Amino acid sequence: MVCDDDPTYLLLMEETLSSDNHKVLTAANGVDALKLYIQHEPNIVLLDVHMPMLSGFEVCAEIRKHPKGKDIPILMVTGADDILSIESAYKHGATDFLPKPLRWPMVAHRVRYMLKGSETFNSLKQSEEKMRRLAYIDSLTGLPNRQSLDESLEEAIWFAAKEQQSLGIMYIDLDNFKRINDTLGHDFGDKLLKKISEKICQCVKEKAGFPDALIDVIDIQVFRLGGDEFMILLNQTLHDDDVKVVAQSLVTCISELVSIDDYEVALTPSIGIAMYPRDGANVTELKKHADVAMYYAKSMGRRGYRFYAESLNENAMKFLQIEGCLRNALSNDEFMLHYQPQVCLKNNKIISVEALLRWKSPELGYVTPSDFIPVAEDSGLINELGEWVMRTACFQAKAWLDAGMQDFRVSVNLSSIQFKRASLLNMIKRALDDSGLPASLLEVELTESAVMNDVDHNITRLNQIRDMGVAISIDDFGTGYSSLSYLKKFPINTLKIDRSFIITIDSDPDDAAIVEAIIALASTLNLTVIAEGVETHGQLKTLNRFHCDIIQGFYFSKAVSAEEVTEMMQHPLNPALFEQM
Repeated sequence: MVCDDDPTYLLLMEETLSSDNHKVLTAANGVDALKLYIQHEPNIVLLDVHMPMLSGFEVCAEIRKHPKGKDIPILMVTGADDILSIESAYKHGATDFLPKPLRWPMVAHRVRYMLKGSETFNSLKQSEEKMRRLAYIDSLTGLPNRQSLDESLEEAIWFAAKEQQSLGIMYIDLDNFKRINDTLGHDFGDKLLKKISEKICQCVKEKAGFPDALIDVIDIQVFRLGGDEFMILLNQTLHDDDVKVVAQSLVTCISELVSIDDYEVALTPSIGIAMYPRDGANVTELKKHADVAMYYAKSMGRRGYRFYAESLNENAMKFLQIEGCLRNALSNDEFMLHYQPQVCLKNNKIISVEALLRWKSPELGYVTPSDFIPVAEDSGLINELGEWVMRTACFQAKAWLDAGMQDFRVSVNLSSIQFKRASLLNMIKRALDDSGLPASLLEVELTESAVMNDVDHNITRLNQIRDMGVAISIDDFGTGYSSLSYLKKFPINTLKIDRSFIITIDSDPDDAAIVEAIIALASTLNLTVIAEGVETHGQLKTLNRFHCDIIQGFYFSKAVSAEEVTEMMQHPLNPALFEQM
């Protein structure tokens, strides 16, 4: 674009540049020049300094204010060649200047040179922008990444300190994402992460469920840290109650079903929250404490949020300590199986056992399953550990069979993560084949909640296990959400009534009615019933009255070593245990 109030100069400039294959726009004053620039956004601008309405300097300054005018080459054409005029040209944003009278052949060369330089500059700028994007933007979701979070959080802390405000961060981890990723593949996992990131962004953008007082106040940014981890930065946070509203909205939003490739998947979040300045004075402390709170949310049942508290550090350190020791425990032969007898009330004999995992760590001592199993699941060690349990139990059961203990079945627990693995059937088959144990002497236990997720697929998987000749038991029955219509379809052999109903069965009419109903239901479906957690004679007497099939609990025996089970089987149980039933 060329702007000059001298018609002769304007015409000569247009002819010179047109002959060099440039498309030329012309204006005779500064106002028209600005209109042309905004309308066409030319690649280079030549401005006469002295013009009516707006000078060349003023037009140059206005172009530099335009969003796309920051880097465009601007050539000032002036009859003044004194140092003050030149400095004024550069001060207003000119790239270069040409003194009048013009040497017309040089004008085309200068324009060509400046355009080439501009193209090189723009190319470098695009490369720089691409590198910046790679450095600061997550390639999968398009969200700002960990590096971007660190810089944004540092800036937010500086501003909050200056204005004496508070801010909050939320560390979001998706529960059981690894299981879905391993089962359905990494491509599916990537699609799921993109969907979840969209849901998070939509939630914070729409501020659904937020009180009116928050909508115009709180500033929220979303980041992806990597894997299934996200971070939310809440600027200008008012109170903990405000943060709770945001956290609960995120939990609700993320937990909704997602449809991908003909699958419906439900993921839930565990969210840890840390507040500035209460929970940390810098980026490192806030992130660390949000992480600690997130692990606490997981340990409290997942699908929820927790605020950081100083006392949580102890729990986090315990989790990390268990995880560190757990990684080498299997190779160091630190695990053992104990077996809890199951007593048949028809003949008052031990007819089967449940294999229960025990861990004695050289560093930690005895660690309870309730402490180390969740860690094994979160760290991905549960599959290797579960296979060891399966193989050890099968070899022990075969040893009992060889010792003359006929029809003596062993029951092995499967975690929901193991149950979803494609390699499960092969793992069970290898354990049976290598040990030589008949499949009829193995039973696998699954929790009620594990089989009720993706029911149709699970029925197929259960049928495959049954087709191998392995029995199936539903553990903790009554605590989940089984539908009776589905229960009829499940190819199961046994229902285990959860101990929570057994504790007060002889004193609480409601629990007694529930247990009696479960036993009656199982009888109608030709299922065996095991009551676990039986500790008193009163409980045993009530269960016998309800015609429960099998009893398991401390009343008869705690879980003991294989050698102790062998010893117990050499003698009948004490008849006094069954008196006055």
